[in-house]
Amino acid sequence: MPFRDVISWTEMITAYMEFGLVDLAVDMFNKMPEKNSVSYNALLTGFCKNNEGLKALNLFVRMVQEGAELTDFTLTSVINACGLLLKLEISRQIHGFIIKFGFRSNACIEAALIDMCSKCGRMDDADRMFQSLSTDGGNSIIQTSMICGYARNGLPEEAICLFYRSQSEGTMVLDEVAFTSILGVCGTLGFHEVGKQIHCQALKTGFHAELGVGNSIISMYSKCYNIDDAIKAFNTMPAHNVVSWNGLIAGQLLHRQGDEALAIWSSMEKAGIKPDAITFVLIVSAYKYTSSNLLDECRSLFLSMKMIHDLEPTSEHYASLVGVLGYWGLLEEAEELIDTMPFVPEVSVWRALLDGCRIHANTSIGKRVAKHIIGMEPRDPSTYVLVSNLYAASGRWHCSEMVRENMRDRGFRKHPCRSWVIHKKQLHTFYARDKSHPQSKDIYSGLDILILKCLKAGYEPDMSFVLQEVEEQQKKDFLFYHSAKLAATYGLLKTRPGEPIRVVKNIILCRDCHTFLKYATVVTQREIIFRDASGFHCFSNGQCSCKGYW
Repeated sequence: MPFRDVISWTEMITAYMEFGLVDLAVDMFNKMPEKNSVSYNALLTGFCKNNEGLKALNLFVRMVQEGAELTDFTLTSVINACGLLLKLEISRQIHGFIIKFGFRSNACIEAALIDMCSKCGRMDDADRMFQSLSTDGGNSIIQTSMICGYARNGLPEEAICLFYRSQSEGTMVLDEVAFTSILGVCGTLGFHEVGKQIHCQALKTGFHAELGVGNSIISMYSKCYNIDDAIKAFNTMPAHNVVSWNGLIAGQLLHRQGDEALAIWSSMEKAGIKPDAITFVLIVSAYKYTSSNLLDECRSLFLSMKMIHDLEPTSEHYASLVGVLGYWGLLEEAEELIDTMPFVPEVSVWRALLDGCRIHANTSIGKRVAKHIIGMEPRDPSTYVLVSNLYAASGRWHCSEMVRENMRDRGFRKHPCRSWVIHKKQLHTFYARDKSHPQSKDIYSGLDILILKCLKAGYEPDMSFVLQEVEEQQKKDFLFYHSAKLAATYGLLKTRPGEPIRVVKNIILCRDCHTFLKYATVVTQREIIFRDASGFHCFSNGQCSCKGYW
């Protein structure tokens, strides 16, 4: 070009950033004969787009020091940079700067602040900000940020309640981000009916053609025990990316369909789609659920990551392979694999081996593995529970109680396990021995009758899951009123004969509840579809689709 102005230079910075050429964009910026707020913002936004949060923050500090003009666009970008860094203290400093200079009146800035707070562990601050805001102009963006924040911080019920309220008040316009987030929430909760309605809205508004929305639809249906509609959604998408294929494979794994997942992998290869690291985590895991032992193929696939696909295996990939070896009972080989890893294994690798020990009831290796986990995560509440349970299982109740007391003194709290059922668009949540439900009297009466029928049919309670030093009758009370049993009973009471009962649990189903639910399908002649942290269990006529391994 014979003549270049600030716009030409800025467009080149933007173009380089769009292609991920960050160094070239910075070089172009440094060579500019003159700069304005637009060129600064182009570089700042580019850093955020390329996940360079620290570089974006340093540039913002430079802008403040040099007295450059700070626009709403500048501030939104630096807030987004804090969200990328996930640093609590930095987010507070930037938040304070924005409040001090009175920049909070813009809806986009408010939405970005809420988003930043939710990413940096400040959900209470995000909630307070949201409650203090007016409900007029720009509220749709803010509500979308809040729904995303709730979903991100494991608060799906709050997200769905806000979505309902915004829809009834007509204050929220669904865009790609909102569709993606609320579909994700529906999948997490197993909210099939609402998920289908959101899908219909996406079809009417044309957003279903957006890649992010289409991928969320696949995930939602998979998590709601509707793999057929997940496949249909995939097949009707105008375009796919690697996330689409990964979503379809992940859906098959949720349903423990390893052979189907491998068939999708084969189709993916034929379509010429380049797999990413997540693809290999999923495909290696698929060998846990194949109809026959295909461990040689699994080992070959793992080796092909580096040799053929130029991808270096990470702890996640090793955890997947260890999980497969453990699932098929090769616990010694799995332990040896961990010992020979080229880097220090993360705790997820040891947890994968511990899961194999749980499946095959191998306590000798299990105790060794538990010690590794305890050493690596001394501040994780679940680690304290693990130590306590190990003592309790060996009858050392005093030591078990000392560990739990230590946990309480340090302020650690175990994340409570819960199960839930959706009835008439309402979420009904249950905890162990929970009597807070308005119909708890009927639920407990129904469960007591169901327990008696199951006992007569041959159900034998497994007291090993009551790790408390209490009397035998108290043990039965602890065991009989687990959240899974309460939720399933509520589902049986509230659905018509012949309808399947759908229950979701936030952790892995205990073996006693698993046995109980098999007997429950015999005495009630009803199907129970149960999703836990490991995937789906379809209970019918005294059998489970997981075949006893979960």
